[in-house]
Amino acid sequence: MARFRTFFAAALYGSILGAIGCAGDDGVTLDQGPVTNPNEIDCTGAEDFVAGISHPTVGSGTVVAITQATPTPPDVGDNAWTISLTDGAGAPVEGASPQLVPYMPLHGHGLVPPSYGSTPKGAGTYEVAPFDLIMPGLWEFTVELGTAESPDAAVFQFCAEG
Repeated sequence: MARFRTFFAAALYGSILGAIGCAGDDGVTLDQGPVTNPNEIDCTGAEDFVAGISHPTVGSGTVVAITQATPTPPDVGDNAWTISLTDGAGAPVEGASPQLVPYMPLHGHGLVPPSYGSTPKGAGTYEVAPFDLIMPGLWEFTVELGTAESPDAAVFQFCAEG
């Protein structure tokens, strides 16, 4: 009976990894083909991280800037960010409730919980709740400002090298 439980647990674990796009039993990832070097990290499309990096949102054009990050650049493990929001004229945006949604596009998964709220610090500055990047590779970070009825977001892509 113990051998059956071990086999069942191993089969279930392999199925879960396959379902989320991580490596399968044969050393092949579901989205990237054969793994030639399992230690190689694919960060194609990543932006260079610098303090103050900013992007306008697709809805309102509000500018989202990452003013502080620990660690710098973002990496595997605990991360803490401070962001600032300004309108088209450069004035601070107060009263927003930015949410950070980390997502790993090559593997098709995010984190648990899927989004991280923020705390207003005044003058359009917000501290994002700490988040734990669970693995190295390309991460997409969406800062959501809008609602489901009126979406508004800016997207950043950084490499966590581990």
